[in-house]
Amino acid sequence: MFRRAAGVVLVLMGCGSRTGLRDEHRDAPVDVVDASEPIDAPNAPDAPDAPDAPDAPDAFDAPDVPDVFDAPDVPDVPDVPDVPDVRDAPDVPDVCMPVADRCGRSEVCGNGLDDDCNGRSDDGCRCVPGEVQPCFEGPPGRRDVGACRDGTQRCLAVGQWTACEGGISPQPDVCNGQDNTCTGCLTDLGCPILCPGPGDPRVPDGRPFAEYPLRGGLFFGGRAVAWRWTVRGGPCDQLVTMGSFALTSPDQRDAVFRPSLSGDYTVTLSVTLPDGSALSCTFVVHIAGPGLRVELCWDRSNDVDVDLYLHRPGSTAAWWSSVGASQPTQDACSWANCEAVIRGELPDGRPMPRADWGYGRSALSECQDGPHGPTWRMLGFCGNPRLDIDNNLSKARGTPENINIDRPRDGETFRVMAHNFTGTLTHPLVNIYCDGRLYGTYGAAPDLVRGFAATGGFARGAMWRAVDVTTRVNAAGETRCELREVHPPGATSGYDVTIDNVRF
Repeated sequence: MFRRAAGVVLVLMGCGSRTGLRDEHRDAPVDVVDASEPIDAPNAPDAPDAPDAPDAPDAFDAPDVPDVFDAPDVPDVPDVPDVPDVRDAPDVPDVCMPVADRCGRSEVCGNGLDDDCNGRSDDGCRCVPGEVQPCFEGPPGRRDVGACRDGTQRCLAVGQWTACEGGISPQPDVCNGQDNTCTGCLTDLGCPILCPGPGDPRVPDGRPFAEYPLRGGLFFGGRAVAWRWTVRGGPCDQLVTMGSFALTSPDQRDAVFRPSLSGDYTVTLSVTLPDGSALSCTFVVHIAGPGLRVELCWDRSNDVDVDLYLHRPGSTAAWWSSVGASQPTQDACSWANCEAVIRGELPDGRPMPRADWGYGRSALSECQDGPHGPTWRMLGFCGNPRLDIDNNLSKARGTPENINIDRPRDGETFRVMAHNFTGTLTHPLVNIYCDGRLYGTYGAAPDLVRGFAATGGFARGAMWRAVDVTTRVNAAGETRCELREVHPPGATSGYDVTIDNVRF
C-alpha cells in the first residue's frame, strides 16, 4: 500500500511542473533547458554500479582455502608411533629368560643327552661296541644353544658308552662375546673379542685336503702383541705323529689349516693384549667329504707298515689268491690298484687295472689337493674308489691311510681289513665316516687290537677284519651308514685277527 501511494504523488507533482514551464517557454527557452538539467541528476543512480565491487566477495572464494583444513588429514602421521617397536630391542638384555634345563628323573637312552643331569650322557645305556654317536654333556635344554656344540662318544667292548669327547659344553661366562653358559642370554656385552658359535657364517664347513683359512681379524679387531692358533683333531691324531692335518703360521694373526680327513676339529685362538691380559676363542670346524671314508691309523706309523683294504660289495672272495701271493685280488681296493699311480701287477707282468666298481670317476675337486694331487690332475679325474696315500715308510711316514668312495650306492656292504706288512707288534685303529660324520671307531683304548703281529710280507702275517659297513643313500644323495663289527667265525665278540689266512 505504501509503495503505490508514493507513486501517485510523484505523478501529480510531475504534471504541475510541466504546466509552469510551458508559460515561460518564450522568454527563456535555454534556461528552461538548464533548469531542467537537474533532472539529469537522477543519473547519479548510476553510482550504484559501485555495488559491482561486491563482486569482490569472490574473494570469499579464497576461503575455499579452508580446503587446507583437509591437511589435518595428516593426523594419519600418528600411525608412525608404530616405531615404538624399536623399544623391543632394549628389552632383550633386561628381560632375557634363560632356556629351561629340562632335567629329568632318569636317562633316556639313544639320544646322546644327559637327561638326568648327572654329568654323563646316556650312562647306563647299552650300545653296540665300536659305534659312535653325537652327545652333549650339559642340561638337555642347552644343547646347540649359545657356544655349546655336540661332541661324540664311543661304545666300548663291554657295551657301554664312553664319556662325551670333543664338542663344547656349558662353561662359566668369560669375555669372548659368546653365551658360554648356553642359557640363551648373552651377558658379556661389549667384549673386544667376538667368538663364533654353531652355525656362525665366519666358520663354514671345510673339505678334506682343502686349505681352510683361519682369520684372526674376524674375531678380534684390536691391537695384540701375540697371536696363537691350536687345532685338535679326531681319534687318529692321538696315535700318529704327523696327525690328520697341517697348520701353517700358528703364531700369526692369520693361519692356514689343512685337514686330510673328515670329522670335527676343535680350534682355539689365543690373543695377548698390550697390557699382558689374554683373550681366547674355542670353536669347532666341521670337515665333510662326501660318501664313505675309511681311515686307518696305528701307534707305530713311523716304523711299521700297515696297509688298509676295502672289499668290493657283493663279493666274499679271498683278499689274496693264496698265502704269499704278491698281489691282492681285484676284489680289494688297496695300494695295488686304488692310488693315483697303479703299482700292482698281473701274473703276466702287465699293470693291474685300476679298481672300477661301477661308480664312475669323481671330479678333480675331490682329490687334487691331496698327497697325489699332481698325478690326479695329470689324469684329469679322481678314482672312485680311491686310496689317498699308502703309508709304506717310503712314500709316506707317520700319516693315516684313507680309502674313499665318493658316491656309494644304497644298500651296499663293504668289509674293512688291515694287514700288518712289516709284522712288528702295533695297535691299529679304524674310523668310519659317512658324509663327514663319524659313525664308528674300532681298536681305540681300552679296546686295543691284541696279537696284531707275526712275520709279515705279501699275503702273510696278521690280518684284522674290522667292520662291515652298509651304506644308506637317499634320493638327495646323502649317505648314512650302518655298521656291524666283524668277530671270529662262530663268535659274538672279539676282534677277527688271523695269521697267514687270506679268507674274506
